[in-house]
Amino acid sequence: MTHHNQLKSFINPQNVTVIGASERPGSWGSFIMDSLLSWKFPGNIYPVNPKAKTIYGIPAYPNIEAVPDPVDLAVIAIPVELLETTVDACGKKGYSGVTIITAGLSEATKDGLEKEKKLRKMAGSYDMRLLGPNVSGTFNLHASFNASGSTANFLLPTSLAGICQGGYAIYDLMCTVYEKGMGIGKFIHTGNECDITVTEFLEYFGDDEDVKGIIMYLETLRDGDRFFKAARKITPKKPIIIYKAGRTQAGSRAASSHTGALACRQNIFEAAFKQANIVFCPTMELLIPLADAMVERPPMLGNKVGIITMGGSWGVALSDTLEENGLSIPLFSQSLRQKLTELGMPERASTKNPVDIGAAGALSFSPETLLKMGKAILASGEVNSLVVHGFGRPGFLDKNIPETWKEFTAIEISIMERFNSLEKELGFPILLGCSLTHWESQSVQDVTKKGIRTFNRLDDIAGILSKMYLYYKNNMNKD
Repeated sequence: MTHHNQLKSFINPQNVTVIGASERPGSWGSFIMDSLLSWKFPGNIYPVNPKAKTIYGIPAYPNIEAVPDPVDLAVIAIPVELLETTVDACGKKGYSGVTIITAGLSEATKDGLEKEKKLRKMAGSYDMRLLGPNVSGTFNLHASFNASGSTANFLLPTSLAGICQGGYAIYDLMCTVYEKGMGIGKFIHTGNECDITVTEFLEYFGDDEDVKGIIMYLETLRDGDRFFKAARKITPKKPIIIYKAGRTQAGSRAASSHTGALACRQNIFEAAFKQANIVFCPTMELLIPLADAMVERPPMLGNKVGIITMGGSWGVALSDTLEENGLSIPLFSQSLRQKLTELGMPERASTKNPVDIGAAGALSFSPETLLKMGKAILASGEVNSLVVHGFGRPGFLDKNIPETWKEFTAIEISIMERFNSLEKELGFPILLGCSLTHWESQSVQDVTKKGIRTFNRLDDIAGILSKMYLYYKNNMNKD
């Protein structure tokens, strides 16, 4: 069996056997069954439980030998002392791959590593691959396959793939960005990596034409040379965005007890990432929004940013944050400033960059006028991107709200919609900054429901634009 075909059973299986399947709330056997059924897996599901006749209405089998042929992927969620005999039985049955949910090996005990080596050798003798142990599963939403512990209602089949040595944090992140239409379409949790490592799935997704970007959570690398060789081949075609955990002494200690990861000096990772043009994500929380921006938005082909803001203080703070992240806030030329004045900016208002429409009185501008200002800034050749910040008044509309507030809300929504459309029209990244979230503002909530991204943190805006710029800059330098 070829290398990619072996890995395919973990991401696109034709049938799944759940060993340790259960209806007991809180058990991993129930998590996996529930996830498979929630996403309506189109293949056959074979629950294995010697004490049950059916699991969630599906006929259960007393043991692996009783499962009908052909077999593809087995997901094991059983006590650790039963692992060896179960993996052996899977090999004899002819499974291509086995996902081991079970924990309590190298991350927990002194002899756990030796047990993992024995499992790997056993699987190899059957030409069978092992994922894990100590994992939360895998999914491929494009194939309606979800054999993971993720919350099924917060998943979106996007063009991003995720490869992570830890799983639950990524599930949490998917929940936080779901309302904004972001997510991960294909996901692999590698855990202790007794057999398959993150590198093998990096190579796999690098060749997957449906995957446009790859995010990773790493605690260590067990095959560094192969990893960076693969990354150097992939990054000219699609971005790889990584959050490297275990950077401090305390973090390294936590990683060791989490997945059995070995510590490695952070500066070594950072230097290697830079050489391979891997995007080094500054925070866990930014992983998915950053990856989403890199695959969905036009390229950031320079470091110059134009700003339109409704508040002078927000403009100052945003300028600081952008510049601290290596970006430039250029002073607009006299000709561009004159153009903005001709479009309606009062003489007293700032047109230097940031352009402060708050000082001019935001209600005095129509959406059409503000859009013309944005076009003028981007058409000037003086910037490579635009941040529009400050829309999204607090509160929600109800029957007691005056008509003037309803009108103002409609104007805000129209402005944000038009600037969002302008990004595709002109081919420049345009980020909408709102100090409030969709939980706090009617207009932000309404545009969010329409799939328009907004960002309520200045450091997120700066982090996204700076990382986009560095990625495209490095790729262009390689050419």
